[in-house]
Amino acid sequence: MTAEEFMKRHADMACEGKIAEIMGDLTPEAMAQVGPLMAGAPQPLRSNSIARVASPGGDEVFDVTYTGDGGATVSMRETVRQVNGEWKIVKLERPS
Repeated sequence: MTAEEFMKRHADMACEGKIAEIMGDLTPEAMAQVGPLMAGAPQPLRSNSIARVASPGGDEVFDVTYTGDGGATVSMRETVRQVNGEWKIVKLERPS
């Protein structure tokens, strides 16, 4: 699975409400960052869009926008990296 395929699968599961599965994609550091980013996010999430931003030093960085009812959105920059042979989200932040 490529980093982009992983990110798309993760974003799709978020829109399907599969919270346990998506939390398993996060490192402990990223897990601590997700709460503030999702505060005020539209619920439920209905769709997503993903754009690759960069590939610094083996990491892959994507801007992900989630859209809810009425067109409300929340966007985050998600950094993914191979950890023990699996893609993991290692950092979450607001896009610049």
